[in-house]
Amino acid sequence: RLAEFKHAEAALLFPTGFAANVGTIGALVGPGDAVFSDRLNHASLIDGCRLSRAKFHVYPHCDIDDLRKQLGRSAEFGRRLIVSDSLFSMDGDQAPLRELIRLSDDFDAMLLVDEAHATGVFGRNGGGLLEDVLPDLSEDSRRRVIAVGTLSKAVGVQGGFVTGSKLLIDWIWNTARTQVFSTALAVPLCAAAIAAIEIIEQEPDRREWLREASQQVRETLGDQGWNVPDASAGPIVPILLGDADLTMTIARQLVEKGVLAAAIRPPTVPRDTSRLRISLSYSHGDEGIAALLNAFERIR
Repeated sequence: RLAEFKHAEAALLFPTGFAANVGTIGALVGPGDAVFSDRLNHASLIDGCRLSRAKFHVYPHCDIDDLRKQLGRSAEFGRRLIVSDSLFSMDGDQAPLRELIRLSDDFDAMLLVDEAHATGVFGRNGGGLLEDVLPDLSEDSRRRVIAVGTLSKAVGVQGGFVTGSKLLIDWIWNTARTQVFSTALAVPLCAAAIAAIEIIEQEPDRREWLREASQQVRETLGDQGWNVPDASAGPIVPILLGDADLTMTIARQLVEKGVLAAAIRPPTVPRDTSRLRISLSYSHGDEGIAALLNAFERIR
């Protein structure tokens, strides 16, 4: 069902999204290979790159020109793997997927895209940001793309997965240690995930409402004077505050007003970039959005 949802030949389940990233990267590259990671990738992607024992390269956030230069200097390596989130978890901005795919073609590299925060929110049928890109690709380009995701965000259950070609999934099935040597997902979780995917596909009004509500929150918070990055998109709305103590203080004030917004500070994000991270969902409804904006206005 996941393979159908993600328009892929095959899929493989993992106990968590973290396990999917670490296990898949380790199955694709190793000593003698090279892996290229966006600086703001999720911790599970970074750990997967490090644990793979491939030569680990980091490129500046979404900097295609720098990544091209690094790939151009990597001819001595065997396999080459580019790794990126599609929707970044702390800034809420999107990766330049078409440009990344073009680079993977130009340098005969694989591209692993983590759709954890985009699955269920973006795409014509809720399949993620890749869903609107893959149909335009050649078969050769499509086979270079490996999609990883989680069932614990929009799907609302538990577990991780990877989708791609049948050959790729067969390889990962036999070589990803976090899958081979871990416990399988419970059957009720799988049934709940299938039901959630049906809802995602059949009720697009949920995604439309969420996109509109997310834009409303961004614009209103900006009008109130909060620092909301222009590049953020979708239900992850960061409010940059800089100071860690101030971030914790405002988070406590929000809780007192019935609002939970995660306080993000070092080492999760770099020093002086502490922030509040708002995560919106369809279940918040209009009343929840109004309460959120009212609380921020009163604190401001």
